[in-house]
Formats: sequence, structure tokens, C-alpha cells
Amino acid sequence: MPGPDRRMEAPALLSFAQQRLWFLDRLRPGRPDQNVPAAVRLRGRLDEAALVSALTEVVRRHEVLRSRIVVVEDSPYQVTEPVGTFVPTVTDLTGLPPAQALERGRELVAADMATPFDLGVAPMLRARLIRLTADDHLLLLVIHHIAADGWSLSVLWQEFSAVYRAAVTGRAATLAELPVQYADFAAWQHGSGTGAAPRDQLAYWREQLSGPSRPAFPADRPRPALWSGRGDEIGIEIPPGTADRIRALGHAQGMTPFMTLLAAFQVLIARSSGEPEVSVGTPISGRTRIEVEPLIGFFVNTLVLRTDLSGDPTFTEVLGRVRQVAVDAYAHQDVPFERLVEEVRPARDPGQHPLFTVMFQLDEPPALPAGLPGVGASALPVPYPLVKFDIEVSLTDRGDHFTGVLRYATDLFSHGTAHRLVQDFRSLLDHLAGSPGRPISEWEPPLGPRVGRAGPGPSTGTGTPSTETGAPSAEAATPSTGTGTSYTGTSYTGTACTGAGRPSTETELLVTEVWTEVLGAAPAGVHSDFFASGGHSLPASRLMSRLGRALGLELPVALLFHHPTVAELADRIDAALLGELTGAPSAAVPAAAGEGRRS
Repeated sequence: MPGPDRRMEAPALLSFAQQRLWFLDRLRPGRPDQNVPAAVRLRGRLDEAALVSALTEVVRRHEVLRSRIVVVEDSPYQVTEPVGTFVPTVTDLTGLPPAQALERGRELVAADMATPFDLGVAPMLRARLIRLTADDHLLLLVIHHIAADGWSLSVLWQEFSAVYRAAVTGRAATLAELPVQYADFAAWQHGSGTGAAPRDQLAYWREQLSGPSRPAFPADRPRPALWSGRGDEIGIEIPPGTADRIRALGHAQGMTPFMTLLAAFQVLIARSSGEPEVSVGTPISGRTRIEVEPLIGFFVNTLVLRTDLSGDPTFTEVLGRVRQVAVDAYAHQDVPFERLVEEVRPARDPGQHPLFTVMFQLDEPPALPAGLPGVGASALPVPYPLVKFDIEVSLTDRGDHFTGVLRYATDLFSHGTAHRLVQDFRSLLDHLAGSPGRPISEWEPPLGPRVGRAGPGPSTGTGTPSTETGAPSAEAATPSTGTGTSYTGTSYTGTACTGAGRPSTETELLVTEVWTEVLGAAPAGVHSDFFASGGHSLPASRLMSRLGRALGLELPVALLFHHPTVAELADRIDAALLGELTGAPSAAVPAAAGEGRRS
């Protein structure tokens, strides 16, 4: 990977993962879904000036933390700003009684965690130091996911601790200069996806993920038309006895603890859903190059682990199947999830994540500042009521036992259902660890099988991509009955559009021309689906941006997701234009979640 040979202030490419998060922010702006918080409590004689200096040095070293996103010719780029854009906030609560100060401090932490970022404004890191007493502080860092991942927090705290120690002892910090920056990785990623190896990896995923992907657990409530992100969590505790048996069982089969726990959870999904094929997502570091190991940035990739549990296998057989699926996935991990969705082209639902609805991970204990002279650091637990998936299981390996949380979408599941899933997981682990040679059908939930009570959710139409990515649908949407201004000219030359499929209004003509410019090919007709025609998130953003400029309108990208054909889109644009002329509310913007939508 080449080192930096660019000007810091020059626009640089986004990585594929960054492009997806930028697109999601354009699709549904003003949301804190992608905030990555790190909250710690610092007890002892803290040197506040040294703390601010240490944080500032970390921001200086890692350009991505002081970057912002700009749009050049309808495409996003990242621009690095001077380190002076990073200004930590210091809040003094020493005038309050200690208990009241701590309560108020937690409120400030929760509010900061829930505050969204403006990706057009640097930096991508916010910091607040809250002074509770002279020797008791809370420190909150909030980073947008576009600039950091879980590994990044470990890098950040290591560098912060080293610079802080040097500052308070009067020594110069001795951190090695970084060989590359995140923008260099992004440029390398764009230039490395054309060889035989990426093509072979894509072929593996297309075969592995062929066929439909269904929700994992029966929901209590109908799935909303749009994903709200509202969630809650329940703690998980796997005690030492069970943990020891799980480790021993996995070790005997050549399995890691993660694989063994995943296998058990996939059995729980299969027994709850009645589906023999189970898909679960899991994060992987994505740092396959040694140059990027010391960097802060968004490298993490998502792997889809789809396991066939048909034939009523024993748990020992399940372990073998899960191990093979995981090993194969690790061997093909270089395909970014964003590229994978574009290639596999799953059926779309804006209320459901594509390819999987359950995330499962096993981590080491979270990183913390360490070795701060005279100061002890501990994690500050703060509820974070946002989820990205139906169910998220995050476990931590504590050495002799496992702890963690099950987060769940409150739009879909009740607290009681989530609590029961945790109980069932514990029960199933005990059963499987004690009887790995028995068929998995022999385990029954202690309270009997659970049957989902929810009927189908609101209709989402056809051809509508998910809010999570810009991948296309395989079907065309229902034709529009728009009544825009009649167009009878002959200037349109798209040979594929004939008869009733030709543009019949000026707006349809404009949409068709810009569509052709963006995708490099004319639509087959006004009822063609943008996403089924090869469009995805970035072309969608370009189409709406160019149409908006041409018409002098603010056209949200979400409009195309709900109305992906030439005719439907033109119909909604005509409605927006009519609203501009009459002063009536515009009908162009889709309804919010839970308010229904045009089918």
C-alpha cells in the first residue's frame, strides 16, 4: 500500500464502507445510529490540560478524525481539516452534591451519545470531560462510525495513554509516525478490486448466499415500513460451569469459543423459526494489511454466516458445519459487505436489513485508558437504546465466564420475548454441552415452542431497496398513474423505450435523460426499476442530486427508494412542483415509519 503522496486538504476517495454510511446519512439524515461512544470514569488527580493535549495529539495523528465529507460532481470525498477544529468540551459539576453531579453527568453523556453528526462539518470526534469532584471525572468520546470502529478505540486509548503519561511526567511522547493514513487505504481499496482473487471471492458469496433470507425470529408485532432503530437490551451471563463445558466441547472439535457459541445460537434460531437454513452476521476486523493495524478508521467488515441445519443433525455435526462455514467465510473476507449486497441483489424491504437480521459477536473486554499516573479508569455503563438489526448478541470473554447483552428492536419484540430468548439460550447451552451427540430436535424450550403472533407488516411494494444499503431489487415497481404535463416531442432517442413505455411527460423525459447519464444506459421503459437496472446507492444519490439541481427542488434520496421507476418518480416530482407553485405541502417526501406508504 503506497504511503501518502497527496495534499492533506485535497479531496480523497471514501472507502466502500464509508460510502455506504454517507449514503445512509443522505437517505435518513439527522440520526445517531452510527455514533460510536466510549465513556469512562476517571478517579484520581487528573491533569485536565494533559488530557486535552493527549486527545488533540491523537486527532493530529489520525487525519480521518478531523475530516469532513464534501460532494464533488455528485460523488462524496473526504477532506482533512486542521487539528484546531477539534475542541473538547469541559463541564464543571463540582457545585452540585456528588450524587446529583453523577446523575447530571450521566444525563449529559446520554444526550451527547444521542446527538447526530453533520458529516459536512469536521471533526468526526466529539469529546466531553465532566468534572464531578476534584478527583472524579467522566470522559465521553463520540466518534462517527465513518471514522472509526471497535479496533480503533483500542488504538485511540493506547495512544492517548502514552501521550498523557509523557505530558504529566515532562517527557516527550515517542509514538512512531504512521506509515499511511485512512485515505490511503481507501484509495488502495478502490484500486485493488479488479483482479482474479476478488472475482473468485465474489463468486463464492454469490453461491453461498443464493436464495431468500428470512427473518430469524418470529416477531411479536408487524414489521414497520421503515426501520426506526428503537431498541432495548437485556444482560446475558454464562456462568463458569457452562462456559468451561462449552470451551472443552469446542476445543475437542477444533472450534474457537466464538464458533461454538455461534453454533448454539444458530440452533436456537432454527428451533424458533422452523427454518433449516440460518443466516447470522458477524463483524471482522477487515485489517488484512499490516500497514493499517495502527490506524484509526472504519475498516471493519461484515461476514454473513449461513449454515444449513437440515436433517436434524447432532450438535457435534452442527459444530462441524458451522466451523466449515466460518473458515470459508474468513478465507473470502476481502469482499466489502457493500459490494456483496450489490452483487447478490437480495429481495428488498426498507424495514429489514438485507441478507441477515441477527448480528452475533464475541469480543475481548473493551479497551480502556491504562497506566495513567495517579488515575484509575473504568468503563461507564450507559444504556444505548439504538439497534441496527432485529436482534444483536454481543458477548465478552471474561476468561472463566462470558457476559454480554442481547439488544432487540422494540418495534418487533416485547421485553418478555427478549428475556425469554436469553433464558432459552442459557438452557440450550446447558443441554448441548451435556448432550452434544443427541439430535438438536430433542431440545425443547423450557416454556414450550414460541410461535410469532405478528402478521405481515405494512406492504412495502416491490423493487424497494433497504435503508441499510443501496442494493437493487429484482422486481419492477407498480406503474405510476402520474398526470404530469403532456410531452409529445420526439427528442428522446432511447431505443429501448417503445410504445407505452416511452416518456409521455416533460418530467418523465428529464428523469429518463438523467437516468441514462448516471447509469450509462437508457431505461427499457418508464416502468423500469432503477435498482433492477443496475443502480445502487451512489448512482441513486447522483440521480436525485442532478434532478434536484435541474428543477430547483430539494429531492431526498429516499424518494427514489419508494418510487424507483421513471413514471413513479416523475409523478412524485410533479407533485412536489405543484406544491411549490400552490404553497401546498409537498407529496414528494415518503411517509415516516409507521405512517404507511404508497404501495
